[in-house]
Amino acid sequence: MIIQMRIDDRLLHGQVAYSWKSALSYEAIVIADDNAANDEVRKQALKLSNPDGVRLAIRPVQEAVKLVQHPKLKAMRVFVICSNPESAYQFIKEIDEKPVLNLGNMQKEDDKKALSSTVYVSKEDMHYLDKIIDLGYEIEARQVPDESAKKYKDLKNKMKN
Repeated sequence: MIIQMRIDDRLLHGQVAYSWKSALSYEAIVIADDNAANDEVRKQALKLSNPDGVRLAIRPVQEAVKLVQHPKLKAMRVFVICSNPESAYQFIKEIDEKPVLNLGNMQKEDDKKALSSTVYVSKEDMHYLDKIIDLGYEIEARQVPDESAKKYKDLKNKMKN
């Protein structure tokens, strides 16, 4: 069972691994990211951030979809992490669950505008986030569980002003 999804361009790091572990009590992390899955050095670095006793799988998006549909993972509390909205959309449109999608960290780049203090989005990012909303998913922005969640729709509306 997918208990939450997160978009974080850093994927797995201490903040994600430990603060969200306490809040969600997940048993497995599935990183759905084509680039990370095909980069052995990055995979090894990500494994170093994995909490003890938590299963970790780093797969291309389509393989990650198949993995979370396996009965063994369906019986576990799974936290799914993608690096960007397009990957999250590609993943979400293939599953039958509706976990909350958390926007954690998306770094500032020239073509991106601030959605929140830690989330910068391009027009393409917003296109995919809007498509996720259209599929009936809730999207929130917050870095850690202790912060109050801000709804994507509210943040998007403030950007227009």
